[in-house]
Amino acid sequence: MYELSFILGALSEKIEEQTIANIRSAVNGLGGNIKKENIWNKQKLAYPIKKHLFGYYIFFNFEMESEKIPELQKQLRLNGDVLRFLIINMSDVKIASPKPRIIKPKAAVPLRTEEDKGEKVKIEELDKKLEEILKE
Repeated sequence: MYELSFILGALSEKIEEQTIANIRSAVNGLGGNIKKENIWNKQKLAYPIKKHLFGYYIFFNFEMESEKIPELQKQLRLNGDVLRFLIINMSDVKIASPKPRIIKPKAAVPLRTEEDKGEKVKIEELDKKLEEILKE
């Protein structure tokens, strides 16, 4: 199973449909079988490609013998309406499932009890102890 992704320049709809039909027939002519098609609306390209600012993204999932892929690539390169294309062998793609995230509870802060509080120390006593420590 392969996935063919390609971008067509923003042409008239008639030319676009004709180009998609030509690519469909190229895949079928080489013994391929298209399983799924996904055609996006006109999109703004991230950067100009061959002076085109907009393009149509098209995706085909198809089956074909691997020996015929170079011939399909050659036909796509010769097609002037195709700005970019990419063929991916889906059997080589490993879809990673997200790892479950373990959330550890935060450590509970122990509450102070009456025993822990003890007596409050006066500031004057602290000052005296600090003076004694600093003198040493």
